[in-house]
Amino acid sequence: MRPHTSTTEWQSLSDETQLALAQQAMRQAAKIIADQAELFAVQFQTKTLADRGAADALKLFAVLLRETSADCLRPMGNA
Repeated sequence: MRPHTSTTEWQSLSDETQLALAQQAMRQAAKIIADQAELFAVQFQTKTLADRGAADALKLFAVLLRETSADCLRPMGNA
């Protein structure tokens, strides 16, 4: 686990650095969520978890999350 960063430390970073770090954090979060959705889909398909039609929905969710996060997290102009 990373050490806690204080608000003062964060505010001392340039706007560009804050934006880059925030975008990277959002990309990582989207990847983690998409990976978890795929893992659940596999568990439904292999009958590890009871499937009530969720596997295909989770696969679609993972694809949509990856696609939309790729588009909306691209740098756009200057912050």
